[in-house]
Amino acid sequence: MIMGIAFTIAAYGVYAGFWIRFFAHLLVWWRAARHAPPERASGLRLRILSSMLLVRDVIFFWRLLSVNPALWLGEWVFHVSFVLVILRHLRYFLDPVPCWVWDLQLPGLLAGYILPFSLLYILAVRLFTKQEKYSSRANMFLLILLLAISTIGLAMCWLHTPNLVDVKFFAFGIVTMSPAAFPEGALFLLHFTLVLVFILFVPSHIVAAPLVMYEARKRDLGLKTVMHDKQM
Repeated sequence: MIMGIAFTIAAYGVYAGFWIRFFAHLLVWWRAARHAPPERASGLRLRILSSMLLVRDVIFFWRLLSVNPALWLGEWVFHVSFVLVILRHLRYFLDPVPCWVWDLQLPGLLAGYILPFSLLYILAVRLFTKQEKYSSRANMFLLILLLAISTIGLAMCWLHTPNLVDVKFFAFGIVTMSPAAFPEGALFLLHFTLVLVFILFVPSHIVAAPLVMYEARKRDLGLKTVMHDKQM
């Protein structure tokens, strides 16, 4: 029970740190946006166009496709697989579990097998292509971390599956602020620890990716931006 309390507190600390960084980032952008000059009528039309293109950029990663098609394929498969895996894990944090979460269990399971291969593909493209700007140390670290997390997740399916009831009690205890005993098993301990490390180091701007893409699209269209002009 002591370990369960310790990891629950650690989870709260990591989540709080991430959202504090995110809202601080958002506050800087909001303050810069308040002082940005109003757009002219022509700028408003371009803003509408950029908003329409944003949907294409967010869902299909169109900007990346035009720059590096090989990397685009891996990134798109990775993001779809990652979202499905996360949605599948919601069954541990919700009670009762919605029907749509149960419906996503099989797609989420299949995505769990695809996820590590998509990460290996991305790593290969970034390591063996000459476009070094896609290979920052921070990105490589996060990719390797995600690869380890996903691989351990598969190992728990095949080698040693933790007691899923204990996992449910522990995860739901975090949500309800009612710490429960930490599930037994070295694999789950390592898996959960690496997840906390990932959240601790993941850049907060990833959550604001649509906003970042929107500003980038405005810059492409010649509109005045907040993030770049104000050096957010």
